[in-house]
Amino acid sequence: MLRNPAIAAISILMIASLEQSASGASIGVGNPYPVSTYTCEDGTRLAVRLLGDRASVSVDDAAEVELPAMGLDGTTYSNGRLTLTIIQGRLMWGVGRAAPSACTGG
Repeated sequence: MLRNPAIAAISILMIASLEQSASGASIGVGNPYPVSTYTCEDGTRLAVRLLGDRASVSVDDAAEVELPAMGLDGTTYSNGRLTLTIIQGRLMWGVGRAAPSACTGG
C-alpha cells in the first residue's frame, strides 16, 4: 500500500481523470464523419455517414452498407441496387428501379 497520503491522493485523481476522458471519447466527440438520420416518404429510416468517396448507409437499423460515389461531384452514391442522391441539401433514396423517395431529417 501507499504510505504517503499525497501520493495516494494523486493516484486516485489520475485514475478518475482517465476514466472521464475514456467515457468522453466513446460519445463520438470530434468524429469527422457524423451520422445523420432521415425518414423517407415511403417510411424508410436511414442513418447516413458521408465519407467523401463513399457513403455508409444503414436502412431501418440494419447493418451499414457502403455506397461508392458516382462521378466527381459527390452527390450520388450507388452500388447499382441502392442509390443515395443529395442535391441542394435534399436527400433522395432509391432501391432498384423503383422511383426514389424524398427523405427529410439530417
